[in-house]
Amino acid sequence: MDPYDFEHFVADLWHRMGWQTEVSTAAMDKGVDITARKQHPYEQTTLIQAKRYGPNTTVGSPDIQQYASLGQQYNGVDKVVVVTTNEFTGQARDLAERLNVKLINGDDLVSLIVENDALDLVDDYLEFVTTVESESVSEQPQQQADETQSEATETTTTAEPEPEPEPTTHSNAVPSTVWEKTIMVAIPGWVVAFFGVEVLPESLWAFIFFAVWLGLPIALFLDARHVREYRDWPQYWWAYVLTSLIWLFAIIPAGLYLWRRRSFNESADAETDTSHAPETATANTTPPDAETHSQSKTESDTSPDASATPAAQTASSKQDSDAVSTNDQGLNRMDIEYGGDQYYAQTATSPNGEYTAAYQDGRSGAGDDDPEPGRVFLFDGDELQFTTEIDRPNACAVANDGTVAVVDWNDWGDTLSGTFHVFNGSGHRFVKHEFDSNIGPVAITPDGDYAATSTFNPDCSTYLFNVAAGERLLRHENQHGNVQHLDFVERGGNWMLRLGNPDGDSAYGIDLGGHIVWKSEGLQRQARLDELLEGSTEADLHEALDLLEEAMELASEDYEERNVAGQLAETHWKLAKTIKQEDGVTGEWWEHLDQAAQYYRQTLPRYAGKQGLAKVKRQQGKQHLDDGNEATARECFKEIATLEDEYDVQLLTDADKRRLNELR
Repeated sequence: MDPYDFEHFVADLWHRMGWQTEVSTAAMDKGVDITARKQHPYEQTTLIQAKRYGPNTTVGSPDIQQYASLGQQYNGVDKVVVVTTNEFTGQARDLAERLNVKLINGDDLVSLIVENDALDLVDDYLEFVTTVESESVSEQPQQQADETQSEATETTTTAEPEPEPEPTTHSNAVPSTVWEKTIMVAIPGWVVAFFGVEVLPESLWAFIFFAVWLGLPIALFLDARHVREYRDWPQYWWAYVLTSLIWLFAIIPAGLYLWRRRSFNESADAETDTSHAPETATANTTPPDAETHSQSKTESDTSPDASATPAAQTASSKQDSDAVSTNDQGLNRMDIEYGGDQYYAQTATSPNGEYTAAYQDGRSGAGDDDPEPGRVFLFDGDELQFTTEIDRPNACAVANDGTVAVVDWNDWGDTLSGTFHVFNGSGHRFVKHEFDSNIGPVAITPDGDYAATSTFNPDCSTYLFNVAAGERLLRHENQHGNVQHLDFVERGGNWMLRLGNPDGDSAYGIDLGGHIVWKSEGLQRQARLDELLEGSTEADLHEALDLLEEAMELASEDYEERNVAGQLAETHWKLAKTIKQEDGVTGEWWEHLDQAAQYYRQTLPRYAGKQGLAKVKRQQGKQHLDDGNEATARECFKEIATLEDEYDVQLLTDADKRRLNELR
């Protein structure tokens, strides 16, 4: 479910609870996703923020502070509610309590769905069976916290070999659990319970029935929680749990769950790790210009530290270079023997090919009580320049002069944190910046003057550093969520930092001042689409149709087409009402109603689409009755009843029901 459909899903859920809801358009929401109103038992207005973040991310206190302020920006607001599929940080919960913001996490959302019998909404909006691809380490720092690369390379022995402990091997395979076996038993248990109802003794049948009915969802929940420690799956664990409560049908989600679980283990056995270090690149481009500047208070400190790396260690690295042996494994990987230890490292190479940075992640150790730090190496050709221990190096970028930028995930705990280091070619540290969020991609200019990294939610920002000065130049709030790729691009004789994959729709570039100076074609299209949608609300109805039809041609995603279709439907409806008031019932009036109905159908299963289609068919049915076309009128009211049955929502009025009875 994409974030836009999630907003409509939440709106429909609140409507199920008796609220009148309105989903704001992306271009004009001013920070509000949904406005919910209720007249009984007293008049109430609630602003709802629906946050469909990616897996293993949390909503932090900055978001809560921002949303709480919305209550003061609008008149008559009684409450602000934040709904997420994930979780809130402890600081966010404390702040929400002080600011009177109601928080609903993934578990609370499941409870609301169950309490309001809204599984049909889940079915309407959620494409339940999806293909989940394994993601790179740099894309999901928190979820990979318990994994390291598989270490299967054999170490050659000397003429007089001495036994050495084998390196710890970590795999992406998920260990079997007693809960997985319980699921396996529960599936045939349901079959026995169903077909044995007339055969088995009543007490035995009751025991089997309640054991599988209650045991299966519990086993699914506990096993899914275990699996998520190893994999970014199942994202919709609650859907498996809820559907497993349905008698007999429960064997379908349970069987699907086991099949998907096994497929992950099979793929893990054959999986080959690839490098996750972002590459820096230079290219001449002439994209269109645009400007914006986003800067806010930092949540962490930068400390220039030209001698932070111990001098003795830096010096010894060169003296001991004869004791270092390397074996290039290709695919940006290298096996290194150093100080009697074996390292299976990932590599990043400078643009000129002269320097190679190699890094191995730390190991969590037994019970996470005795973690082993990772290590970073810098080679000039085959000669070791320096090496240093870092807790959890997980991405590197290296410049043409040997300057190395390193992303450190810090530890194996649940706390969101990270440290960004930059070393020169001799191993002296120029930048050390600590974050209160996980960090991912890294980039450095080929001349080594500037380096950058990005944080993930909740901070979700990109930081640019002046390496020589050891200072942070700016913090840029990411415009389109978490950034998985960074690179510096030469543009007009100056450096531009590109955020996002250059082939992606959401990539854009900022200059060293933080101004947006380039946008991908996808973002340019989105900007024009937003401009058309906003313009259509200010133009007269006929001009609005032209703007919206152009917007429909630009829309490429399903949620975009539904958003535009919703506004087109409303515009045709308003034109039909205007024509009837001024000219009566004309051919043009019928045409606009038909167009409105067509566009409302495109927005289904959104509640606004159901409600809109019902009002159009009601208007057409009443007119057919006035014209004496009872058969056609009956079809109009029957279509409303069909919508009502299909989506389990109240659409027929008492007058509609009376007309249907009279027309039978």
